[in-house]
Amino acid sequence: MFRPRKATAYACAMCNPRAALVVLLFSAHLVALADAASIYRCVGADGVIRFQDQACRSDENSRRIELPDAPAPASVAVPSDESKVPPAPATVDVAPQRVPEPEPAVTATLCTREDGSRYLSDNGHGEQRAVPLGVLGIPRDSLAEAYGGRDGIGVSAPGLREPPADHSRHGRIGALLTWVEDPCVQINKSQLCEFLGMRIDEAERALRLAFSDSQAHRRNELEALRQRASQCPR
Repeated sequence: MFRPRKATAYACAMCNPRAALVVLLFSAHLVALADAASIYRCVGADGVIRFQDQACRSDENSRRIELPDAPAPASVAVPSDESKVPPAPATVDVAPQRVPEPEPAVTATLCTREDGSRYLSDNGHGEQRAVPLGVLGIPRDSLAEAYGGRDGIGVSAPGLREPPADHSRHGRIGALLTWVEDPCVQINKSQLCEFLGMRIDEAERALRLAFSDSQAHRRNELEALRQRASQCPR
């Protein structure tokens, strides 16, 4: 599109008020002249400047202006049907994560004797032994009364494997023996490790206080406990 020189257009507007109107008319008329190869600048006797696509009159001062060829319209790429389809998301190779296998629950059987001492059972059952009924609180009289005196049963509970016969004249009930089995419970790994830690402390203390003839036994007992507690966190 042709653009008039600034010097000519604005000079005319400043020197002659009518020149401003000519500039406006020329700007509006440029659209119609855009397709023409050349235009004519016509100046009349009254000084009015006109731009037109035809030759000026004979009484006007005329000037022919060649217009540059209009650039060819830029081609607009028409998207194909394939371009309308959104591209598939890029795939990222992710190495499969190995899920750790659950740690098997380590359980043990913890049993308690009638005197309150505790131990681990290897077969899942408590020890069986014959104990006096007096240990179980049957009847209310004491073990001293059941075993001592003229009417006592006259035997001691430790070492018995069979309930002895009652040879006393009155047959005190508290001195009679009965078979009992220690109660046991299942414990998990943390409870097992806690119990083994207590037993190791007791075994170390017993080894320090042991006589020379029992040190080997105490040492073997301590090593067995440490071996069993090898899977426990330190």
